[in-house]
Amino acid sequence: MALRIFAILNWMAFFGWSFVGIKLLQSKGDAENVVGRMQMTVLKLEGICMVELMRIFLGKLKGNLVLGVVLHAIRLVTLLETIPRLPNHWTGVAILGSWAATEVFRYPMYIYPEIQKLRSIRLVVPLATFPVGAFSEAWAAYLVFCNPESSLGLKAALSVVLFVNGILGPTLAYPALLKKGLPILGLTKTHRDKSD
Repeated sequence: MALRIFAILNWMAFFGWSFVGIKLLQSKGDAENVVGRMQMTVLKLEGICMVELMRIFLGKLKGNLVLGVVLHAIRLVTLLETIPRLPNHWTGVAILGSWAATEVFRYPMYIYPEIQKLRSIRLVVPLATFPVGAFSEAWAAYLVFCNPESSLGLKAALSVVLFVNGILGPTLAYPALLKKGLPILGLTKTHRDKSD
């Protein structure tokens, strides 16, 4: 029964993120307004991610709990605080677009774990979406941080976003993504190939 519920959640997340991506693509110059209308949908999709984090914590799902908590905390700060303070700004489109693309290619791996090609695609897509999303989140956080009306508490949260996206992302997270994704593209040798 529990597996069926999680399978349904995976399908809901896949279709939800697909919906967000399609709405952004269909916006034809009105994408900034679409971003505002998508906030509640994305918040619900982040709720599904919280279920996944709980499953990782309980040992029922493979994954990096610390990375997941940090990533989704940044997403919540961005979604609830940064994007609403920058209406009609390009960063909202870039952020939600990168999240949607990442998730649309992640959930099929959970839905059909036996298909190795889906795992490969899931490992390659963030090579493009991570830099776009991380930079856009950081730039938006910086703009809100510099606003004199931003509270001290908000500035503290935005400082964490800036540190993670500006320092840890490029030095730790992205190299780890490259290590997994580049061999799939045939751009580096795997450890096994080095012994040949």
